[in-house]
Amino acid sequence: MAYREATVAAPLARPLISRRTREVLTGYAYLIPAAVCLGGTVAFPILKAIHMSLYRHVLIKPQEYGFIGLGNYGRLLRDEVFWLTLWNSFVWVGGSVSLQFLGGFAAALLLHQGFRGRALIRTVTLLPWIIPGVVVALVWEWLYQPNYGVINDLLLRLGLLTERVAWLSDPALAMPAVIAANVWRGVPFFAIMLLAGLQAIPDELYEAARVDGASVAHRFWHITLPLLRPIIVVATATRIVWTFNYADLIFVMTSGGPANATQITSTYTLLQAYSDLDFGYAATLSVVLLLIMLGFTSAYLRVTRGIEGVA
Repeated sequence: MAYREATVAAPLARPLISRRTREVLTGYAYLIPAAVCLGGTVAFPILKAIHMSLYRHVLIKPQEYGFIGLGNYGRLLRDEVFWLTLWNSFVWVGGSVSLQFLGGFAAALLLHQGFRGRALIRTVTLLPWIIPGVVVALVWEWLYQPNYGVINDLLLRLGLLTERVAWLSDPALAMPAVIAANVWRGVPFFAIMLLAGLQAIPDELYEAARVDGASVAHRFWHITLPLLRPIIVVATATRIVWTFNYADLIFVMTSGGPANATQITSTYTLLQAYSDLDFGYAATLSVVLLLIMLGFTSAYLRVTRGIEGVA
């Protein structure tokens, strides 16, 4: 009687890591280049600024270089010019962004209407935004020139002025003057962002409201604004951050003068670094700016999460 020899298959070896874990690790591996770039361009400069802020580092006084701990921060708290620049920064941001938003919203509503030549007008509207900031500053500095500037000449011809005004040399007029230049440059940003939002609103909503007898104002307040709210929040927050750190326009037009009337914290930081060559104090100012922006970003994220929750 013959017996068959039974064979037992060896069990398959279990992989060291699961497929899910392998996929997760692969995803993280793809993120390594981006993480390295962010670390080199964002994290390292921040850490370097914090490190420099703890030292006295004036290039023209190398013998005084050394660790002073929070000495620069104590100096900042006693610095009256810093507090003035901080106030000027809020005036600069508040005036610029609010007027840019109002002008951009009006332009977006106009460009949303159907009329001949609308495509050309949209293209022309973008021009102030695509022109480099330094060029914009030079053009507006020429427009404000007391002796041969276009603005003085135009206002004199219209009878709105009786004598020429030194717009950028008068402490009371310098800040409104640079804000006007910044508004001119920033209106196209809001116009394009809000126009894109207006075009995304279905026409059926307006038709239904019109059939129900809703007025133009009612449709604007109860359809247009609520649906544009996410775009308004994002665009406004973006412009606030950009404007708070935007020093080109003021630096070229007034260099923070006259008598620090247009000096904002960003330009003050530049002057400390590249005029006074006090890199320790300039780093301290930049760290404070970073903290202010982090606080604003935190508030912005809370607002956006609230909007998403309502939606």
